[in-house]
Amino acid sequence: MDQKSIYIIEQSIKLFAKKGFSSTSVQEIAKECGISKGAFYLHFKTKDALLFEIFNYYYHRIQTKIEEIQNLDVDARTKFTKQLQVTFEELADHREFIIMQIREQAIPFNENIDGFLKQMRLNSYLFYKKHLLNIYGSHVEETIWEVSFLLQGIFKGYMDLIIIEGADLNFEVLSKAVLRRTDFIIEGFEQSGDQPVINDEFIQKIIPEALEGHGKDLLLSKLQEIRADDDQEIQDTVAVLLEEMNRESPRTAILKGMLTNLEKNKHYEGFVSEVRSFYQL
Repeated sequence: MDQKSIYIIEQSIKLFAKKGFSSTSVQEIAKECGISKGAFYLHFKTKDALLFEIFNYYYHRIQTKIEEIQNLDVDARTKFTKQLQVTFEELADHREFIIMQIREQAIPFNENIDGFLKQMRLNSYLFYKKHLLNIYGSHVEETIWEVSFLLQGIFKGYMDLIIIEGADLNFEVLSKAVLRRTDFIIEGFEQSGDQPVINDEFIQKIIPEALEGHGKDLLLSKLQEIRADDDQEIQDTVAVLLEEMNRESPRTAILKGMLTNLEKNKHYEGFVSEVRSFYQL
């Protein structure tokens, strides 16, 4: 996304937070950005399209910070608490805009936004599951889905306090506390022998994409590991693959080209084969 589009997005966020989405006109946005109304439409076809890009901008901004933490040389528990912390921070920084959405129910129903929100929910499910497995190990696989959903409920409860009630919390302390609460849940399942309500079979019925998407999630994790290779060409190839595989509809030609580059190193032939099989290339 070009810098001018980002500038329009950032100014629009301020206007929407102040006046509301429905009460803010394209003309007002253009004036605030110091551009003509026609120039606005060169960047965004409609105000709804702008709102979609705002969601996209927020999501990728948080994801970038999460990926930076993922690349740190620290243990899985520290990574996850730091990722929770930056998520709390980013959402709290845009509290007014989120409140505006809640009050106005400002998200217009259209196929793009609906699909984007579904993908965000799916990514969230997989994010929690993956990190909890990394922290607690494969022996918690039987209960991992239920623990993941309980953890998301805890996170949402604190977010409601922060966003709606304006609670002033120390996000570093809070993130560590959230994971300790998760320790208690894990221990409770282990000590009681209680069976989860939400398991793989249940997920397969209501959101089968979560199980299918897990394969992609593992491939992305492996790519992050390959990214540590000292070869600059491999790093560049992995960067393009990560961007492409995170697209809603990855372009086959780009995937094939990057995989061809990557398999020049025999060490990665197995991984290349996995990606080709996943995307049926």
